[in-house]
Parts: sequence; structure tokens; C-alpha cells
Amino acid sequence: MKLVDQLVKAAENPMSPRSRFVSRLLPVFVFFWFFPALLFIIPSFVLDPWLHLPTFLTLITRAILGGFLIAPGIFFLVSSTKAQRVIGKGTPIPLRATKKLVIEKPYLYCRNPLYFGLISFFLGISITIGSISSLVMVTIFSSIILFYIKLIEEQELEKRYGDDYLAYKVSTPMLIPRLPFLRRNRK
Repeated sequence: MKLVDQLVKAAENPMSPRSRFVSRLLPVFVFFWFFPALLFIIPSFVLDPWLHLPTFLTLITRAILGGFLIAPGIFFLVSSTKAQRVIGKGTPIPLRATKKLVIEKPYLYCRNPLYFGLISFFLGISITIGSISSLVMVTIFSSIILFYIKLIEEQELEKRYGDDYLAYKVSTPMLIPRLPFLRRNRK
């Protein structure tokens, strides 16, 4: 069975208490331990010194540039997770997938605001800490996310939501938000 089919099946089945526990614990582990270690701690304290990579830019410049990425990253992470929970009656975790296609804010701006927020947030942190190897790791991580979206997640959503998702896909950008004040009037 293909991974896409397994994800669709998992989204349709009720969760066992064990699966519910894992689906709550896994994001905490991944986002607060695994990703920070992989993307920031190891690159900054191990790879940069080992490769003799300098810190780039001044601290104030890094803080300003990083802040401009971190702030929208947090906004899109929080608002997209809330929309999935409140409107979609699910979570970003495939084990507890949404029961309804969410196309309201922030999903009105792009199809993947959670991933946009995550990538923006992680790039902002990498810039703020000034780690070249961290930037490389975040770029690799971002590429993997984009491949996952195109090869797996979009197929899963097409199978689960059919024509509704296909119409949404045609009218909404994949990753970079199209904000209302930047939209052209289409007639």
C-alpha cells in the first residue's frame, strides 16, 4: 500500500488511546527537541567550529533580519494550527488529520501556511544565530518539506477532498502567501 493511501486510511479511522497519546507527544518531541538540535544546536556548536565557518553579519543586523522572518513565522504557525483544530476538527499531524478541508484564513493566503510559517521561523532563527551551517541545514529541511508536499500531501488531499481540493489548489498559491492587500482585482 502506498504511503498516500495509508495516510488517507489513517485520517478516516478513529484513533486508539495509544495513537492519541503518540499524536500529542510526537509534536512536542519533534518541534522542541529534535528540530532545534538538528537545525540549530549541532550546526552552531559542532559544524561551524569544525568547518571553521565564521558568524555572518553583525548581531544587530542578524536580529533585525531574523525578526522579520520569525514574527510572520510564528503568526502563520499559530494561526494555521488553530484553523486546523477549530475549523478542520483535526491537527497538522497525519494521525489526527482534519475532517474538513480548511480554506479560511490563513489557508486563504496559501495552501501551506503552516509550512511557510515553519520555514520562515527556522530561517529567522538561523539568521539570528548567524550560523552558516544552520542556514544550509534549514535549506535542506525546507527542500524536503517541499518534496513531501508535492509528492505525498497533495495527493492525499486530492484523494480525501476530491474536486473541492482541486479547485482550491488552482486558486491558491502553494507556499508563498498572497496577502489581500497585494491581490490584483480579477474579473
